[in-house]
Amino acid sequence: MSPHRPFQLFLRCFGSSLALAVAFGALGWLALQIEALPEVSLPSWDADAAPLVVVDAGHGGHDGGAVANGVTEKDLSLNLARQLKAHLEKAGVRVRMTREKDRFLELDERCQIAAEAKADAFVSVHLNTNPASEIHGIETYYASSNSLMARPMKAQAVSKRRPTGEALAQTIQRQVCTSTKAEDRGIKDSQLIVVMRTPCPAALVECGFLTHAEESKRLQQKAYQAKLTRGISDGLVEFLKSNVQLPGKSPARVVAQ
Repeated sequence: MSPHRPFQLFLRCFGSSLALAVAFGALGWLALQIEALPEVSLPSWDADAAPLVVVDAGHGGHDGGAVANGVTEKDLSLNLARQLKAHLEKAGVRVRMTREKDRFLELDERCQIAAEAKADAFVSVHLNTNPASEIHGIETYYASSNSLMARPMKAQAVSKRRPTGEALAQTIQRQVCTSTKAEDRGIKDSQLIVVMRTPCPAALVECGFLTHAEESKRLQQKAYQAKLTRGISDGLVEFLKSNVQLPGKSPARVVAQ
């Protein structure tokens, strides 16, 4: 046998192993790319200049909200609000929560938090119910200019929200339904206090029906919760890119990472 034969065999074996490793590595990379969908995010901003969103977990304390199929709205809304906060912060958005634990807040207190924070947008997270247990899906509420005029408000607050409340609801509804594949029940004009009295673009998302057995089960699954909260986050960021004017900057531009 040639004195170089063992070395040649080693090179062949090593080359085959390397090729397999590269191939499997490439497959692994491809799998990761398929699973990792691009997340909507903002460019890096100065911490004090980044857009600010107030996230409101519905109900709390002695106000449990809806209860159905073993689920209490106040608990699930807080869970979802915390996940939404994490998605938004990852996207480069500053977040203020109206509540981070199980406590009661008056509706006007929630609006006041957004006013004092000078928020760029406000979103309230809720769960729905219906006597007809077959009803399911997601719907988002906003206050139109007509609804805003139905209550005494400062003219400044009305004019600021008139062109943008509906746009916020539209982007959230589209993104969250795309992310979850849930039934799209559309956006609805309303006179809900938290969307009428908050002096910034505001939307209330009814994330699904606890009275629908299958939807209630999905709403308790971590994977579905991640899709749901990411969809709301993507809608908020899409809205911010087109409607928020930062100091010395044009409206925020959204990028996919």
